[in-house]
Amino acid sequence: MKLLEAVLAQPVASPVKQGDPILDPPVSIHALKRQANEVCALFKTPTVALNLIDDDPTVGVAVDRFIEAGHLAEARRLLAFAMDRRDAIWWAYLSAMEAARHKDLTTEQQKGLDLVLSWLIDPNDIRRKQCKEAMRDCKSTSIAGILCFAVWLSGGSISPYARRHIEPKPHVCGKLCGVVVYLSSVYFDPSRWTTYLKHFLDTGVLVAKGECPIPLPGPLPAKAGPA
Repeated sequence: MKLLEAVLAQPVASPVKQGDPILDPPVSIHALKRQANEVCALFKTPTVALNLIDDDPTVGVAVDRFIEAGHLAEARRLLAFAMDRRDAIWWAYLSAMEAARHKDLTTEQQKGLDLVLSWLIDPNDIRRKQCKEAMRDCKSTSIAGILCFAVWLSGGSISPYARRHIEPKPHVCGKLCGVVVYLSSVYFDPSRWTTYLKHFLDTGVLVAKGECPIPLPGPLPAKAGPA
C-alpha cells in the first residue's frame, strides 16, 4: 500500500468550478462477481484457457485460475474488461506510477498522468478533454499517452462536432487499460515482467474489491477574507 500512499500525497488540481459539466460515473457492477465466460467473449481467448472456465465461474475465480496456470495475459484482459471503466483506469494508473518510480518519464508524460489522476479524482468532461489534448505531447504509444486515450474513451461524446453525439465503443477503454498494465510490467526490467505483472494483477484485484479506492476530491481552497 506504499504506492497508494505516495499517490494520495501528490498535489492534484482542485475540483472544477460550479457550473462545469460533471460526468455521472457509469453504474458499477462488481467486476469479480460477473460471469467469466460473458467477459471472455469480448476478447480472443485461447482454448487452453477457456478449458479452465468451462464451468462458467465468476471473474474472481477465473482470474485466480488463469494466474495459477500461467495465463497472465488472459487474467489481465479478463480483469480489465470486467471492471468499471474508471476503476480500470485507476488500476492502470497505479501500475504506470509504480513503473515510473523505477524509470523516469518525460515531463510531458508526467503531466499527462497528472491529468489522468485529476480526472480520476473528479471526473468531468473538461478534464476528459484535457487528457485527449495531452496525448500528442505524451506520445500516443507511451504509457501516459495510452492512459490519456483511455480517459478520453471512458464515456461521453468523442465527436468533433458539438451537435453530433458519438459514444466510444464500450470495451475499448478496458482494452487500453490492460495494455497499460502490460507495458508497465515491461517498462524498466523486461526480464522480470511476469513478476511485475503478477504484482499488478494483485493490485487490480484489490481495486475490484474496493480495497484500493480512488481518492476523493479535496476541499476547495478557502477564500481570503477582508484585510
